[in-house]
Amino acid sequence: MSPSPAPIYLALNQYIQENVLRLHMPGHAGIAPVLPDPWKNWARFDVTEVPGLDDLHLPVGIIREGERLLAEAFGARESFFLVNGASSGIHALFLSLPEKAKVLIPRHAHRSFFGGMVLSGAHPVYLPAEIDQETGLSLSTSVQEVDKLLSQQEVAAVFLTSPTFYGTTSNIGEIAAAAHSRNITLFVDEAHGTHFYFHPRYPAPALSAGADAVVHGMHKTLPVFNQGGALHLGHGFPFTERVKKAFSLVTTTSPSYPLLASMDLARHFMQEQSEELLERALDLAEEYRQKIDALPGFSCPGNRLVKAGVTGVDPLKILILTDAMGISGFELGCILRRQYHIQVEIEGDHYILAMMSMFHQPSDWERFYRALEAIAKDQRHYAANSRYIRPALPPAPLVVKSPREAFQSNSRRVPLAQARDQVAAEIVAVYPPGIPALLPGEMITGDIYDYLCYIRQIGARVQGPLDHTLDTIAVLEI
Repeated sequence: MSPSPAPIYLALNQYIQENVLRLHMPGHAGIAPVLPDPWKNWARFDVTEVPGLDDLHLPVGIIREGERLLAEAFGARESFFLVNGASSGIHALFLSLPEKAKVLIPRHAHRSFFGGMVLSGAHPVYLPAEIDQETGLSLSTSVQEVDKLLSQQEVAAVFLTSPTFYGTTSNIGEIAAAAHSRNITLFVDEAHGTHFYFHPRYPAPALSAGADAVVHGMHKTLPVFNQGGALHLGHGFPFTERVKKAFSLVTTTSPSYPLLASMDLARHFMQEQSEELLERALDLAEEYRQKIDALPGFSCPGNRLVKAGVTGVDPLKILILTDAMGISGFELGCILRRQYHIQVEIEGDHYILAMMSMFHQPSDWERFYRALEAIAKDQRHYAANSRYIRPALPPAPLVVKSPREAFQSNSRRVPLAQARDQVAAEIVAVYPPGIPALLPGEMITGDIYDYLCYIRQIGARVQGPLDHTLDTIAVLEI
């Protein structure tokens, strides 16, 4: 088979052009008469593993070639398409570790880390969250904290998140050196940094900085359908056979071919055509960050976030602080949506985060800026002599049971007011960005209890608990 720029897409398109009578899955048979017209075209591309279209679980043809090209583009030894999102890649890496392995992870890790620990039986060793004074957010993982804990704990791997949801990156090179000097593997959840590999002025990619394995959420920043991701193994990755088995274990046996084709096409596009678009987006980001930062009531820190522990900032993540205006990010997000028909990625208690793309036009940036400018001029949005008080994130609570042990234990539901000093039986994560405030098996200390009351009071969107209002919470029967 000769290589092609996007082998999966080309083979899929060829199958459609053959006008095959589809006596195979899916049930819509490529016709889908019940769907409206725009969706019918999608149905034509939605096929199964027929001859010529390979098998994601045993790739020997177009998928194997697509993954080879993917690895080549990112500088990996091997790469795998993820059709169950970046979370499945994180789960696979946890499952590649020895049984009951200790893993050093940051407290601001995505909730999928918990799923990986439940599936694998791994035990967490938490890096404390470090709070940036200007933003009140956890923006990086300290090299010094990693080095300190590695000298105190016997761990099988370090698993970091870089960049964070806010676009800030940690010093992966120095952390990799600290881990490798002790023969410890470094994994990086780089879900929000796939585009870093295609322009030299964006933050340094984790794989080239020394990470042994990297997980990407390709759909987050590339022209890929939702749920598309990639798992990349570095040249020193030690658990190759186990991670391949784990990948198959957590991956559907009915992968979406439109999703695979979109990842294949996006990889080719990024290699051939993205640099100019990324350059333009970078220039627009620098221009409009300064303009937004100059608006009364708003602060757009941008590269001011590069300080101790933070080595870079994704220019396409536009973090806007609302403290000086005295309204919450939730309120600002609501105004933007209802009055200006603009939807941002995250709304927090004192900030919003807009995710810009290389495909946004100058007119899109200007529209966003003009909306913020109008809001800044409207005195009704200002609270007299007020400034939002940001509560510190709670410290890492006492781990009473491992995530897996807690998941398999009996539990009962109690009013939140009675939960203090109980052991949690469910995850509580403010979403987005999905960072757990509490995980099953952890003690609900006084600080944690106060934090839960706070996020309940401000009406933050919570995922994990069965009762999303947090009127009640599940605790373990111990």
